[in-house]
Amino acid sequence: MALRYALLGLLAKNEATGYELNQQFKETVVHFWMAHHTQIYRELLKMEEEGLATSTTIQQSDYPDKKIYKITDNGFQMLLEWMLNKPVTIPKLKDDLLLRVSMFHFLPAKQAISLLEKSKEHHQMGLMMTKKWREEHFPEGTYGQNELGEYLTSEFGVRYMESWLSWCDWAIEELKKKG
Repeated sequence: MALRYALLGLLAKNEATGYELNQQFKETVVHFWMAHHTQIYRELLKMEEEGLATSTTIQQSDYPDKKIYKITDNGFQMLLEWMLNKPVTIPKLKDDLLLRVSMFHFLPAKQAISLLEKSKEHHQMGLMMTKKWREEHFPEGTYGQNELGEYLTSEFGVRYMESWLSWCDWAIEELKKKG
């Protein structure tokens, strides 16, 4: 259900096609929420059926027709109600790698270290991409009124990646000690 609110939030900033929303999702929300393009398109259809968004079809001759989605007043009201009234709960952490780490006692240290090294590569790439995106969108830490949320959450993304990398280094050293 949170996907709906992520999409409403993006549409509250600007109308967009499903493709553009998928791209925006990858750039601005990926460090704290994941969704596949099929989930995004499916949710957009539901939102439209429920009157939370509308779409306009643009005919194109060289490309397939495209739909541009726009948030409705009802959609914006629902977004605000969710933001203000949804209770703050304990964060849920679901991480496949951490589940595997919890069973590292079944693996030789060398294989466990290899998994952590691969994870580090992915997190280093994510950190690099997030920092690059931040530099392009918030040079010298400047942001507009409509960008406050993206600025704050992108900082979380940077800190999360840095923390993960630091933890991986620590875990690798622990594994090396145990041999």
